[in-house]
Amino acid sequence: MWNYNFILPNTILLVTFLLFYLIQPHLSISKNRSFLRLVVLEISTIIVDLISSCALENFAAYPIAFHKTINLLYFVLFLFRCTFFFHFTVLLFTRKAKQKKIIMFFVYLPFWLCLTVVIANLFAPTIFLIDQTGYHKGALYNTIYVCAFFYTIIAILTLFNYRKRFKKISVVYAIAFNLILLAGYIFRYCFPRFLIMDFFCLLAIVVIYLSFENSACYLESRSGAFNLDALSLFLEEEKRRRSHVLGIEIQNYDDMREIYTDAKMDYGIALISDYLIRTYPRLNVFYINSGRFVLAGNPKNGSCGRACGCFGRKNGGWFFRRSENSGRGGADYSIENIKEEIKQRFMTPWTDKGRTMELYLDVRFIEVQKDFEISDASKFLQGILTAFNSMNSSSTNAVLPTDIVISGEILQSIEKNAEIKRIVRNAVEAREVEMFLQPLVQADSHKLVGAEALARIRLPDGTVLPPDVFIPVAEKSGLINLLGEQMFEKACEFVSKYDMKAMGLSWINVNLSPLQFLKCDLCDRFSAILNKYKVHASQIHLEITEEAMIDYAILKKQIQNMKSTGFKFVLDDFGSGYSNVTRLKHYPFINIKLDMEVVWDYFKTHEEIIPALVKAFKDTGFTVTAEGIENFDMARGMSTLGCDYLQGYFFSKPIPAKDFAEKYLAENRK
Repeated sequence: MWNYNFILPNTILLVTFLLFYLIQPHLSISKNRSFLRLVVLEISTIIVDLISSCALENFAAYPIAFHKTINLLYFVLFLFRCTFFFHFTVLLFTRKAKQKKIIMFFVYLPFWLCLTVVIANLFAPTIFLIDQTGYHKGALYNTIYVCAFFYTIIAILTLFNYRKRFKKISVVYAIAFNLILLAGYIFRYCFPRFLIMDFFCLLAIVVIYLSFENSACYLESRSGAFNLDALSLFLEEEKRRRSHVLGIEIQNYDDMREIYTDAKMDYGIALISDYLIRTYPRLNVFYINSGRFVLAGNPKNGSCGRACGCFGRKNGGWFFRRSENSGRGGADYSIENIKEEIKQRFMTPWTDKGRTMELYLDVRFIEVQKDFEISDASKFLQGILTAFNSMNSSSTNAVLPTDIVISGEILQSIEKNAEIKRIVRNAVEAREVEMFLQPLVQADSHKLVGAEALARIRLPDGTVLPPDVFIPVAEKSGLINLLGEQMFEKACEFVSKYDMKAMGLSWINVNLSPLQFLKCDLCDRFSAILNKYKVHASQIHLEITEEAMIDYAILKKQIQNMKSTGFKFVLDDFGSGYSNVTRLKHYPFINIKLDMEVVWDYFKTHEEIIPALVKAFKDTGFTVTAEGIENFDMARGMSTLGCDYLQGYFFSKPIPAKDFAEKYLAENRK
């Protein structure tokens, strides 16, 4: 009566698949739970389908009540199965495309209506009729196909509609398993005697597993802990819940790798990860590289992908994890208790079984402010990473570990930085960065002789974004080269547009960032801009900071190459970095600019270092510019020391290039 060729292998494969899935470590998130329910539901549907079909082939051997019950159960499972596949599709993509509850109510309304029709079969033959003559289809039998086709087609159309919002490959895989299901429903409708629908469901489940549920995608290979992608998924799931989150960092991790070698530290990371997984089975353990772990979860509900006594992985093999504290109550999982336990463990060395190595390591922690709610998972994750980075940069020389607490203020700061990054990117890409000019005057007469070009970005409300805010952002985001080239071009455009002689202006200084100075085609690009505006290279002086002088060979080669084209170089912010007078003799600078902090310190202490430096520069052949001049006494003092040029608010703040030209052209006409 029915063809059973596909039933037995499907069942064996699914049960094997389920067992294999269960021994893998998985995050306790809705997507994974939904997939597990889907596999269990599919196995249940196959078994019930097999029992009901076999019973109908031996109709007389079973009472009519049994036939009605088992067939009714099958149709209920059939409806749940097609709806669960749709629900899994929704969970894959609703983290970013959230739907209103009222919309989801109407989306799932057909399921409840169809389920009502099926259950109504208890009282009337809506889906099927079983009497003394056997099994017969009911008047509303095709209701189950309406439900199946509806949710499969809706899933495919929704995925196609939102295809540009998500990764292309993820959308392709999601559409693929829904198309497989659609083909299965069509085949079942056309050939009801072949029990092949479950084979199509098996194919769909395999595609889902390989595409979205493969635990290898969310495990860090060296440690066996969950990785950064898994942490992102977990935080997205846990938002607005008060979950435990604790960051753990190995202090001076990079130094430790050099001391103990990479191989031993990798083994140590595996030991630490295994300790955390065993000791805190109710919490998820994440390893996000560079010696950084995160413990996260809600120990009260015990929801963790690595439950007490689960299977785990170590050194490429699988073993059964037996929790070291499985009997603990939830109270022992307070952040303070966890920190204290981990500190105590790190007071003893990490060793292998043969004790052939011993790793002595220290840790520090990142906590989350009490009663803090995760309202935005991406910002919270960025807060964790930012806290790790700030900890690493601010306290690497600390004797004791320094802990950081993540609060709303930190997340607001991150949000502000993200907004600044967006503003900077938009301004640079739209060429809307403005050029301001600050005058450089002769020290003896205070007459204009040059100007420094300074980049400024204007916010929508008209205020100007300070350069110490957006320049680091431009450097980190890779925009500094484009920004620097635009400023050079604006300076050339200014020189070609205005009468420099009428303003009393001999040159304009343009800053080069260390990253920009490393570009091998810098000379060619700048020369092309000079030719475009018919400007001579001597009219644009290039300022580089002491930071760019770290690599002597690259710096010397670049300067010599550009000097042959006619460019002149100025050393900016002397006294804030690495250089000294002896080193400077090897570079063809024409001018040394004393950092304003150095100038200010001189007027506070009147030490003899600055006078000696100025004299040494002059004797070596450099001209000297003093920055940060804010009053007449400072101007007179630096002039007396022998400085050639002065720059500071005493003469003028940086002003827009157009205003600068109008001001000094008007002054020279008087």
